[in-house]
Amino acid sequence: MRVVAYIFLFLFLPTVFTQTPFLPNARIERGIMPLIMEHADSLSAMRIAGHFFLQGNVRFKHDSISFKTHQAYWNRNSDAVYSEGGFDFDYPRGNIKADKGNYARRNAIAIAEGNAEARDSEGKGAFFGEKIIFNRNTEFLEIPEKPFAHYYFKEKGKLDTLTVRSKTMTYDQRRQIAVVADSVVITRRDVVITGDTGVYNQLEGYLSLKGNPKCIMNDYTVTGDSMFVKLRGNEVESILVILNAHGIQQTPAVRDKPAQHSEVFGDTLFLAVENNKAQSLYVNVNARGFFFEKDLPDYINRMNGDRLDITFDAGQMKLAEVKGNAKSLLFYVTGSREIDGKNESTGESIFITFDSAQVRKIKVQGNLASGIYYDMSQKNAAKD
Repeated sequence: MRVVAYIFLFLFLPTVFTQTPFLPNARIERGIMPLIMEHADSLSAMRIAGHFFLQGNVRFKHDSISFKTHQAYWNRNSDAVYSEGGFDFDYPRGNIKADKGNYARRNAIAIAEGNAEARDSEGKGAFFGEKIIFNRNTEFLEIPEKPFAHYYFKEKGKLDTLTVRSKTMTYDQRRQIAVVADSVVITRRDVVITGDTGVYNQLEGYLSLKGNPKCIMNDYTVTGDSMFVKLRGNEVESILVILNAHGIQQTPAVRDKPAQHSEVFGDTLFLAVENNKAQSLYVNVNARGFFFEKDLPDYINRMNGDRLDITFDAGQMKLAEVKGNAKSLLFYVTGSREIDGKNESTGESIFITFDSAQVRKIKVQGNLASGIYYDMSQKNAAKD
């Protein structure tokens, strides 16, 4: 039957050559290549209608792509193949598999449906969904139904995965850019990033999100109008938030150190990260922040100014600098967890040093620098 299949194939191949390739100096018409059936266990044809029904180890090839299935219908008039017996589609940059699919030679578009998955040839990423549409000319993937993607990384010899989910998704393989929209959720271990729309640039290693973006990372949460997340491999390296920036840190209690809550606000926020812990942070324009220890919730420390810079050590605040119209209200805590006093300062800049997340030293600079210390130790003694 294979011989018969090839006879029919020869008779019905479309006329796409300006000169037959079997003659000297022959060439294929630019931009046009025939769709070639390489194999089928059985074939039946409707010659006038130009329809072929193929079964068993069906294989097709078109230029640099090839696909195989168990059962297919080939419409010669539209030069399209419809597969019902699985769909296994290979192209130079990857592979697409699904329960069924079709391929049209004229527009070079493949559509895979039912448990569809697309994987790149380097093993760095995979896309999943109920339907995947692939444009061979542009190397563009569209996943319009239940899409999610995996990006794979090797860490200490083990496979690690960054997962992207949304309601719609596209991927430009040439530029390695994924665009996701509606209910975006990006996860990597204990890091969760959400938003209304997002762009993942795999080549440059960054995420861009708009529409209520939020990044939850270990003990730190960042929100704002727009967010840019820089990745180093599979780790978050930094987060930049533009407009209505808000950062929240919840530090758990460790041994004799009480749990701490801190928040910062401003037009712009930048957070540098290492091992999913905050390393440094600045808030610019209308910067303000406050923090308190969970066992002393009524004593809220405040820092306000044009800009606020904070340095962390293992996630704990180590140094804070308030610049431009700087103001601060800070409480001193004794070893017995009593409030010993409070300090109100104003100046061009205020430097605050912390030890185990407690205020240890304040330095105020500027021509109009001032500071007032209120002794609260007598009040504590009276209570005793």
